[in-house]
Amino acid sequence: MEQIQKYMVRLAQNFNKSFSEEKADFWDCLVISAADEKQKDCFQQQLDEQLKNGELPGAPKYLVIADCPGSILGSGGSTFHILKQLKDLFGNDLFHMKIWISHAGGSSKRLPNLSCTGKLFCPLPLEIEGKAITILNLKIILTSPFLKLMKNGGIFICASDDIETYCLDGLESTVEKSNPLTEDGIVAIAHPSSIAIGNTHGVYVLPESSKRDENCWLTSCLEVLQKPNYSTMKMRKALVKLGDGEERVYTDSMFWCGPELVKKMVTFAEENGDLYRTETCIYGDFLACMGSRPAEEKLYLKSTSDSSTIKGKIASHFGETPLNIMVLEQSHFYHLGTMPEYLENLNPTSELFQTLAMKPIAQSFCREPSGIQGIVTTSCLEADVESMIGSVMDSCIVNVPVVCERQTIVSHCVIDDPIIQVIPSCWMFHTAAVKQENSVLYVTIAFRIDDDLKGRVEQSRGWKGTTLEHPTSTLWQARLFPGLGTMSQSFTATWRMVSNREKNEEFVQTNTLQRFSMEDIVQHKYIPAMMQHRENVLHKISSRA
Repeated sequence: MEQIQKYMVRLAQNFNKSFSEEKADFWDCLVISAADEKQKDCFQQQLDEQLKNGELPGAPKYLVIADCPGSILGSGGSTFHILKQLKDLFGNDLFHMKIWISHAGGSSKRLPNLSCTGKLFCPLPLEIEGKAITILNLKIILTSPFLKLMKNGGIFICASDDIETYCLDGLESTVEKSNPLTEDGIVAIAHPSSIAIGNTHGVYVLPESSKRDENCWLTSCLEVLQKPNYSTMKMRKALVKLGDGEERVYTDSMFWCGPELVKKMVTFAEENGDLYRTETCIYGDFLACMGSRPAEEKLYLKSTSDSSTIKGKIASHFGETPLNIMVLEQSHFYHLGTMPEYLENLNPTSELFQTLAMKPIAQSFCREPSGIQGIVTTSCLEADVESMIGSVMDSCIVNVPVVCERQTIVSHCVIDDPIIQVIPSCWMFHTAAVKQENSVLYVTIAFRIDDDLKGRVEQSRGWKGTTLEHPTSTLWQARLFPGLGTMSQSFTATWRMVSNREKNEEFVQTNTLQRFSMEDIVQHKYIPAMMQHRENVLHKISSRA
């Protein structure tokens, strides 16, 4: 881990300096996908704010591209749709450009504190030049070394809710070997992973003769397995035995497509309108059909035998695409897509925290820093706050003494009611702004860390038995939370509800307040008010400096 840590810190420290040079090699265009026009507007506002504040490299073009109206494309259809839009915008110049694409169009139901603003804009306890950065900033930094392997252009694809750390010592010798591979095919990054991680990710089956004595090495790929169980990994020869007898696999993350393949993808998008009628995955349906094994032997193709479906067409058209794997032996993959994963990784004791040299208190003012054992990011804590290890506070203003217990997320909240003394453990609180006709209301949501927002209300430990639940509602659809005129009033109202439920006490609800579900909040979110809150927090922090 020490080598990875040194490489990561060096990469982050040198990034701003290297890309301030006039002739720095960088992406020509960075694209973020969005589920619809409303999410597109939300992402665009945050992008514009970061660009205005000089928090992103200003040279390239930044685009947010929404999926087709009324369609759920998935990352597969979204990629083809993006390429079609880019061809309309850039013409044939597209095939000489270096394009960075991040898929961010999900609803983040497993991480509801980021459902409104998007996981890509998640603040991190990581400072660069005194400013806390987001996952977007970090991913741009961490993917920049791979520009060397895309000399003739192409598209680089990554997700919005994961972080990869690595040491690329030895990359220079790999660059020359990879150049012939990138024109009409794919180079995908692979990480050594446990069997458990392989169960929930794509697993690359590599030839047994592949070299494994270098830090970075290239190999062909026989087959791609999607979320395989142990017996499937063993049967398909995906397992690699280490010297001590431990077994591991190589799992997927980022990948890039050469310019000739991009041309084929654009043509396919133009000729197949049914791409926009069926949800497909760029990993589970595009990469999964590739590999050098004969088609009749590939596990994925056995389940996609109907060539008339769009998945069958993708497999038929791209199944012979050269797929090469760049194995990064010293690398780790971290997923931040759920509340437990978010808390696990943004923790001072975590491997990710230490590898990236994160800080417990990042771009924040804390009146009593000695009380902070958890994470505090871009927050102004005017009173004595005790945050226990395993808790995260971001973009908050706290004016009264509070204890934030373990495994707790407090996001975009204003806390100034003296009745509030303890934020209970294993709860997530987040305040969002919603637009109602000509007025703005604030709604503080609260869910238990282990809640399944796709599940029924009666299954939730936090809200089970509430008089507000509807027998057919999912937790995502349940109108539980009142809208109020200020962020402080909103937090207090929801905190009272949670506090009473924790004590198993009945809480009498007033029927005069309009109540919102997460579905309502995402639909009616008002990003300018949420960005104004962030600005207010930063202003308070700077005034205390």
